Amino acid sequence: MTTFYEIIKNDFMKKRLEELVVQEFPYRCPYCDQEVSYEKIRLKAGENMIVCPSCKKKYIKVVLDDWETKG
Repeated sequence: MTTFYEIIKNDFMKKRLEELVVQEFPYRCPYCDQEVSYEKIRLKAGENMIVCPSCKKKYIKVVLDDWETKG
């Protein structure tokens, strides 16, 4: 027989799991730390050269082969 405490604890844990929010951080330039959006850029598997719109420096964004299925 379960105790009242176990019922309340299980109910609390279920609600807590339902309310779990996964936070996604924006992509940032490794040089100037400004946000960079990849929505307009079609990233391909492998190395992608990116030019930061803020500082105009170039950097490489590496995308795994299974990016299209997971991302």
